[in-house]
Amino acid sequence: MKLKKELVDELIRLTKKYYRTGDADHLPALHEAEEVLEENATWQAVHLLGCLAKYTQTSGKGTYDDIYKALAVFGIIVEDKELE
Repeated sequence: MKLKKELVDELIRLTKKYYRTGDADHLPALHEAEEVLEENATWQAVHLLGCLAKYTQTSGKGTYDDIYKALAVFGIIVEDKELE
């Protein structure tokens, strides 16, 4: 499965922002980003991405590239469509 980097980055950004601030006002945008990604991926892949983003925020460890590598282990490739 291949996912657009732009969509993945947006979900990571919103997830990290929510877990950094705890502000429920960020939830509608986060849920919308999840729905957009679910048009191209399974809900399990989207959930995994959210869990990885949450972990990197709450642990203070890991980068976006680390999340991409973790997703690749499960066959989820994040690609920059603009480079094609």
